[in-house]
Amino acid sequence: MVWQTPLLSVVPSGVLDMTADFAPLFVGMVVAIGLCVLALAFTIGVHDAREANRTAKQVTVPQPSLPKAA
Repeated sequence: MVWQTPLLSVVPSGVLDMTADFAPLFVGMVVAIGLCVLALAFTIGVHDAREANRTAKQVTVPQPSLPKAA
């Protein structure tokens, strides 16, 4: 026989355990939020890389100005 504590004596013992029903939903939410965070980090990285490439100055080797040979 299971003894109930006086604190929980108000809660009926026949209450259904709904955590098993909602476990797939909670796991799906955690996976979806995790994927959204990873996708956001990826898109921020791609955007920053494109901005850096667009604003970067290209280094060119200057051609020496030599006088024309005779």
